[in-house]
Amino acid sequence: MNTEIDVAETWTPAAARPATAPRANDRQHVVRYYREAGPDYAAWSRDLNMHFGYWRRGLNPLRRETMLHEMTRQVVRRLGLDLDAPQRLLDMGCGVGASARLAASQWPALAVDGLTLVPWQVGEARRLAAARALDGRVRFLQGDYTAAPLPAAAYDGVYAIESACHASGLDKEGFVREAARLVKPGRRLAVADGFLKGDGPMNPLLRWALDRVCANWALETFAEIGHFRRCLKRHGFADVRVEDASWRIAPSVMHIPWVTARFLARELAASRLRMGRVRWGHVRACVLSPLVGMARRRFGYFLVSASRRD
Repeated sequence: MNTEIDVAETWTPAAARPATAPRANDRQHVVRYYREAGPDYAAWSRDLNMHFGYWRRGLNPLRRETMLHEMTRQVVRRLGLDLDAPQRLLDMGCGVGASARLAASQWPALAVDGLTLVPWQVGEARRLAAARALDGRVRFLQGDYTAAPLPAAAYDGVYAIESACHASGLDKEGFVREAARLVKPGRRLAVADGFLKGDGPMNPLLRWALDRVCANWALETFAEIGHFRRCLKRHGFADVRVEDASWRIAPSVMHIPWVTARFLARELAASRLRMGRVRWGHVRACVLSPLVGMARRRFGYFLVSASRRD
């Protein structure tokens, strides 16, 4: 099976772009956030995983990196592929490529492309892949995942781990539309992320905490799970599976207070507590995120997968 994609063709009219992409100021907010606060994720993960972990029986809940890697494995497995056969995957919102590197390392038949808005992340992802001799099987491109510089129906599987939330709207339609364009018919999309449950009035304290988390993590809003599911169906996805994984990520969430305290102590010892608004905002969002997560009637962490109709 030929899994090569000619990236040179991706700026041609054949890679048609949707009419509704995020506003330029929204994109700039995301780029600035990850440019300034992105390196601080090293305090969370030595491999620069930028997501929560997945706990299953047999894993030590004190070993955060193991749970972070398990999240990637769980998402890739929900693509329903024969992972021992040649396949090309797309990571929509890849960060510095931690999930792409893990997938390519664990399943040697896989090739993985990563797409990110952030120039710093592209350079760092390429450097880290080369350091692990993976640069021939993982590739990283700069681009907007709602208007991707990639050809249609190019991928055997598409996934997003805590990145779809950066798209606009409660249904993340720009992200869903482009995922539907990029994945091959009959193949699957898998998403791991936080989701609202319902879009009605909210407790004022929870509303305040949620607004602060969104503002400081460069989000317009989290998706609402019902809106997101209907959007998938509207754009040609079927067999939509929604799994509430809130308790699966809880052990990794419990690491936040310790990691944050250690990070701030390190910054204080180095006399670097003048971190700037974006980095301080990231710290505040991390501290508030468990409060949002505890509001189980209004918020949850879900694994969502769906198959593109033929």
